[in-house]
Amino acid sequence: MNTDRYSRQLLLPQIGLAGQQSLAAARVLIVGMGGLGCPAAQYLAAGGVGHIGIVDHDIVQVSNLHRQILYGEADVGLSKVSIAEHRLLHLNPHADIMTFAERFTPESAARIAQHFDLLLDCSDNFAARDAINAYSVQAKKPNVFASLYRFEGMVTVFDVNAGAGCYRCLYNESPEAIQNCSEAGVIGALPGIIGAMQALEAIKIITGTGEVLNRHTLVYDGLNQTVKKFQREQKQSCPVCGG
Repeated sequence: MNTDRYSRQLLLPQIGLAGQQSLAAARVLIVGMGGLGCPAAQYLAAGGVGHIGIVDHDIVQVSNLHRQILYGEADVGLSKVSIAEHRLLHLNPHADIMTFAERFTPESAARIAQHFDLLLDCSDNFAARDAINAYSVQAKKPNVFASLYRFEGMVTVFDVNAGAGCYRCLYNESPEAIQNCSEAGVIGALPGIIGAMQALEAIKIITGTGEVLNRHTLVYDGLNQTVKKFQREQKQSCPVCGG
């Protein structure tokens, strides 16, 4: 381990050498390499997470560039995971990056995610979110979830081991009831803030430090610079994790 690279983290009593070694051994899967996945992946790679999987079937588009900061004009039309792998290895050549240029579906979930201990839901569609949620509940692996809406973002950790429910406990609306970024819009800096929060929650889970958002939902309002936390509970009527 290059201790100079991680010297500022090693100084933290909550991290130290043991925590940094835990990060090096960790296996984290990021589903979605868009606005959330780009900053989350960068901070995890830079912070020393040793094994990172990235999943995205899409190519870079011009409309992505104001918020998906791993990509540039020359990358338009190219595979997101291929470009992201190159940029992440440039950031930290010691990271092991696995790429999956495909959709995360109920059929592909176990094959893709079986070798990872922790999932980050950085997706932007309900089919992927449902597949991630179903797998994380079945496999009992934490799911660091985030979503964006215009100037507002939210972060939480769905972990059935904590007994506070899953994605479907929090969101029981039909997919048609909620707009995504391509329909509602999003300010470019917001995914950077929320994606970094996802990375921080993952680091806390891996190192066993701090208060993880596995019983609360954090809502950030960028327009007014306010943060609120709400307690979550499991719904016994939930079709995925309920009793």
